[in-house]
Amino acid sequence: MNRQSFIISLRVQVVVSCLLSSFFFLSENGYASEQVTFIETIETPTDNATATVRGRVVDTNGEPLIGATIREKGGANGTVSDIDGNFFLSVPDSAILQVSFIGYETVEVKVAGRAMLEISLRENTVMLDNVIVTALGLEKDESTLAYSTQKIKGEELNRVKEINMITALAGKAAGVQVNKNSSGMGGSAKITLRGVRSVSGDNQPLYVIDGVPMSNTSPEQAYSAIGGTANAGNRDGGDGISNLNPDDIESVSVLTGPSAAALYGASAANGVILINTKKGEAGKMRIDVSSSVEFMTPLTMPKFQNRYGISGNYYSWGDKLENQSSYDPKDFFQTGVNVTNAASLSTGTDKNQTYLSLGTTNAKGIIHNNDYERYNVTVRNVAKMLKDKLTLDLSFMLSSVKEQNMTSQGLYYNPLVPLYLFPAGDDFSKVQAYQRYD
Repeated sequence: MNRQSFIISLRVQVVVSCLLSSFFFLSENGYASEQVTFIETIETPTDNATATVRGRVVDTNGEPLIGATIREKGGANGTVSDIDGNFFLSVPDSAILQVSFIGYETVEVKVAGRAMLEISLRENTVMLDNVIVTALGLEKDESTLAYSTQKIKGEELNRVKEINMITALAGKAAGVQVNKNSSGMGGSAKITLRGVRSVSGDNQPLYVIDGVPMSNTSPEQAYSAIGGTANAGNRDGGDGISNLNPDDIESVSVLTGPSAAALYGASAANGVILINTKKGEAGKMRIDVSSSVEFMTPLTMPKFQNRYGISGNYYSWGDKLENQSSYDPKDFFQTGVNVTNAASLSTGTDKNQTYLSLGTTNAKGIIHNNDYERYNVTVRNVAKMLKDKLTLDLSFMLSSVKEQNMTSQGLYYNPLVPLYLFPAGDDFSKVQAYQRYD
């Protein structure tokens, strides 16, 4: 073999060898050893990655809420906060947490990839309506009390403006009997809780205004069960509770049981009526203006005969009159009117709240010359100091009252007795003038 043929043969062998190597090692059907590796890839969206979220549930004052419920909206994950208000929960980054607690508003919080959440809940004012202020100003849930108590809101007392705001309790509280004296404008009221306890003594309950007990008796007030004090001629001089401005009342709580009034001692033997006045609201300014006008006239009158004249000097049922008498006792009365105006300002912050109110009451009774005027000024300021450890509550109430010609009770001082006994046929104009000059 010459040199040229040897070179050609060598090139052919190299090419064939390279082709065979490629065939055996790269072909799927080759018999050379082959290692196969299986790799599985799971693609997961980034926003649904599950993570453990830590958080703390507190109230508006920063105090932890124990047992608050935290659950994923639309999911089954949930937990409750511990004694420090902390919680741990595994949820996706795109989850929305619903946080709820009894007496507080439910809030929704987006996780949005955050690992630590600070959640603050506000009190639910609708649910707090069942909270009652008991003895010594303690606030308790109505369902947890072991004694009888009732709460009436100020709005209920002011539906119809009464000069004496305590008379508005009639028909609004069980076991409370309200007897309004017929002494005209500004008359007092006799309140009995669960019936009369003493025949000759005082049956009035104890009145407590913003935690301060107040005496409601008067030396000229008919307050006993048998008709009043004889030495005062059954004259009604009004009572202390009638001097309050009804628009300043936030709520009235009636404590009828002995257990409820035990903290006030023997003076609360007839029960306690707790009166809570309004105070400023934090975070906003509010101005309220109200005005009302009430007209009064006798609803019913006794039936009187007008066919028989005078018998003797002062009595009816004498001889039959030729012409029927036109005397009507209803003509003696006039149309009464009660005008009430009030304006109040409420403002404050979380640390200081202020309440200011002005009120006027001008009334004229159905009996001539029976007039009543009252002017009220109320200022109340509530401040929290020393990191809310000390609360200072200052209130000032000023009342200027003028009463004129209060109607007396009984037989000798009551003007209705001679009015009803006036004989038909006589001239009433002779005695109609209520003023005589010397």
